[in-house]
Amino acid sequence: MPLKYRAFISYSHRDSRWAEWLHRALESYPIPQALVGTTTAKGQVPKRLMPIFRDRDELASSSNLGATLEEALRESENQIVICSPAAAASRWVNEEVRAFKRLGRGANIFCLIVAGEPDPVSRGLDASECCFPLALRVDMDASGADVPSLLEPIAADVRPEGDGKDRAKLKLVAGIVGVSYDALANREQVRRTRRLAFITAFSLSGMALASGLATYAFIQRTEARRQESIAQAQKRTAQETTRFLIGMFKSLDPSESRGRVLTP
Repeated sequence: MPLKYRAFISYSHRDSRWAEWLHRALESYPIPQALVGTTTAKGQVPKRLMPIFRDRDELASSSNLGATLEEALRESENQIVICSPAAAASRWVNEEVRAFKRLGRGANIFCLIVAGEPDPVSRGLDASECCFPLALRVDMDASGADVPSLLEPIAADVRPEGDGKDRAKLKLVAGIVGVSYDALANREQVRRTRRLAFITAFSLSGMALASGLATYAFIQRTEARRQESIAQAQKRTAQETTRFLIGMFKSLDPSESRGRVLTP
């Protein structure tokens, strides 16, 4: 039976802005049509990644995760951990990661770096700059106890010096649906190229229509001016003809002739 949520987002409340962005970005992202319905190790590729679970409230101060979060974790296919020094120091982020690992889904945990460093000590930085929660940096034995691990979690890096927001989002999507990043990125590039071609064609059609309308308006304006000139010329001709006739009739009036003899 399929689980309720595509993914569970774990994060420190200090990274709420990133959690909100990620939630919207994942749920609104349309999987390229060429990949939809294909079968991967994660099952059939869906049209969209939804629903995504994101806790919107602070956890109460208790020794266990709330019942709602525990249920959401059990009903989530994947877990996405927003990694930062704040997340590394968060008791609750670590508890959520451990709880998800205890479900046997450690391979379905994905990381998104938003601040800090994966291995600050090797770079001469303070250990407090580490972005990975301890629960991500250790393995778990059959009893659920932490055991040392030298493996560094694989993560997408949203920062400009890392993957950037678009690439980081695609990396997470690729991992969740079970396709390679290159396959998804290539399909995305094809879709963007087609969209750009459509927009360009639409823009050119719009420009052609606008040009046609402008030409039609110019012709109509020119014709209107021509008709106005003709009307003005006809008006002047009519006025001159009227004045001529009035003058002629006056000259034929005996009272106006004053003794003058009109000769035919």
